[in-house]
Amino acid sequence: MTQSNEWRMIVRGILLAILLAITTIGIAALLLFILQRLGLPPRAEWAFSAAVILNAAVYFIGITQLLYIIPLVVVFWRQRRFASMKGLIIGAVLVGLIDLAFLSYLVNQFR
Repeated sequence: MTQSNEWRMIVRGILLAILLAITTIGIAALLLFILQRLGLPPRAEWAFSAAVILNAAVYFIGITQLLYIIPLVVVFWRQRRFASMKGLIIGAVLVGLIDLAFLSYLVNQFR
């Protein structure tokens, strides 16, 4: 593999990780919207639990992404696509760092 092709695959892996994180946040937001529009009574505990889980998935996307990054890394490893695997890991770390910065900002706002 040439040097420029390897860099291209690394960048694609980074973009894949970022797009998967954005998609996860979008799906969780859509599910929260649907859950809110159902007009369930406030005592519906399963709805409250689902809302808490979906909010946690958005706020802790750095942890949530482990559910889909690790299987993709294994797939890329088995397919011997090491440049894409590197990019995916770099992208996951970037998303995790952005999530950490966002959470620390939120914690400081509510002190």
